[in-house]
Formats: sequence, C-alpha cells, structure tokens
Amino acid sequence: MKIAPLSLANEIAWAELLAVSFNRKQSQMNQLLHFLQAEQKLVAWGAWDGERLAAQYSCYLTAVSDPNCTQPIPVGMSINMAVHPDYRGRGLIKQVSQPVYAYLQENGVLAGVGFSNAAGVQVDKKSKGYGYQVIGQLRPYLAILRQPSNCKPLTLNTTLPNQSFQVALQPQKFQFAATAESICHRFAHHPFRQYQFAVWEEKEAVRGVVIFRTVHLFGVRCVALLAAYSHNMAHLLQRWSKTMCQAGTRLVQFVTTPNASILNALKPTAHILPQPRSRNPYYLTLKPLSSDLPTTILDYQNWECVGGDIL
Repeated sequence: MKIAPLSLANEIAWAELLAVSFNRKQSQMNQLLHFLQAEQKLVAWGAWDGERLAAQYSCYLTAVSDPNCTQPIPVGMSINMAVHPDYRGRGLIKQVSQPVYAYLQENGVLAGVGFSNAAGVQVDKKSKGYGYQVIGQLRPYLAILRQPSNCKPLTLNTTLPNQSFQVALQPQKFQFAATAESICHRFAHHPFRQYQFAVWEEKEAVRGVVIFRTVHLFGVRCVALLAAYSHNMAHLLQRWSKTMCQAGTRLVQFVTTPNASILNALKPTAHILPQPRSRNPYYLTLKPLSSDLPTTILDYQNWECVGGDIL
C-alpha cells in the first residue's frame, strides 16, 4: 500500500472513493473536491493499492476565534475521511491521517477539529493513535415559531448580497471564524446543496443574514436553521420568525451547542422543544497538536456551534 498526498490531479480516483463511501454520485464528489480546493485549503493524503485509492484523510484549513485572545486559533477541520468497503478494518485511517497532522503541526496549526457522527465517534474511541477526543454532542431542537407584530419581515433570496457585511462572533465562546467571503463560499457557492437566505438590509447596508433550507420532518414541511450572523441576533431572528410565519412555515429544526446565541435569540418568538434523541447525532471532537492550545477549548460549555458549521 502506497501512502501519498492527494491533489486534484487524483480527482477521478478520489471522487470514486468518496462516492462509494458516502453513497453519492461521482459527479457530485468531483464538484465537491473542486469546491473544497477552491481556496487551496484542503490538506489530504491517501492510501493506494495500485491504481485504486483505498482510503483518504483530509483536513480543511480554517480557524477558531479565541475569547481570550485577539488572534484566532489555526485548526484543521477533519472532513470526509473514507475507506473503501473492500479495505476496511486494516488501520488505514491511522496511516493516512498521520502525514496530514504532521503537515499541520509543521505549519503552526494548533489542533484538529471535526464533527463526528456515531460511527466516527467509535473510530475516535477505539483508535489508539488517532488521538481525537469527544468534546460534546450537538443537541437537536424543534421550534414552533410565533409571529411577532412589532417588526418587519426580512428579504428572502436564493443568493447572498453582493456587498460585504460584518460578521459578529460571540466574544465569550470558541467559534469557527467566519467572514462575509467565507460564508458566501460555504453556502452560496456549494455545488449541489441549495440554501435559502433571509437578509436584513438597512440604509443599503447588510445588518444580518439567516441561512436555512427546506426539509421534511415526518412528512411535514419545515426548515432547518443552519446559521445566523448579526450584531443584533435577537432582532434578526425576530424578523426571521415573522418572515417564516408569513411564508406559511412555523416549524424549525436546528442543532446547537449549549446556550448558543441562536438558541437564546429564538426563545422570545418560538416555543422551543429540546429533542431527546437524534437518528444522526453529531459530536464535536478535537485533537490537540500543540502545547500552546488553551485548555479551556476542551470545555464544551465554552463552544458556540450550530448545524451550518458541519461541512
């Protein structure tokens, strides 16, 4: 088995592996690779059996805001690790992840982070050399919106505004860093997922954005709330609640860390029901790569995450 770095020069074999691993169309996986590599932020290595790619491990270079420091923490987000069904059980993830993390450490990245599903968490727990630890589980919620009367609705669109806008991060929490440009790339430029945007514009300036998509829950149409950005989150979500109610949608599902700003901002205009279980739970996981990493990042109460943070 040959272990080597991956690039778009390997996209055919790479997309084939991702397609069979995640039950997706190969054309979608080709598009996804170009989408992830558009900013040259994907570090990936693979295991080759001749001309066949048997496994791959990749990290997306990003950053986490540090509430105790003005400088963000450089991290690598583990995404789409995959082993072909014919090669599972051979410890290939450990082999292909080691050079990825060696590269990250050499380039000043302080931690690996990721969102693992239930199967991924078992890999985290059983692998002695993989090194990830579970920080906490994102909790699912169901919200029934009420229509406020003292505000205006937002503008609905399938694209984001052309003008830039400021992104307000929570000052007391660790949170994935975001800019107007990164938000646009993440949601507006995704090759095959369709998102909707509710925009708060005032005096030709964007004051806030809510990102969501239509889903069906037990056959009932509702929306999945994925992200919201504003200096006034409460007012933004109040206006979004009115927008959704006027559009005939009152049922919202979302996942967050404890005491997330979206959760607290929705409470005045929605009846929120914590869901005890999820058929597809997600766990925030972390792998320290440096002694410079603040220990407070390992406390789940110090994190602010929502469903849209999961790539």
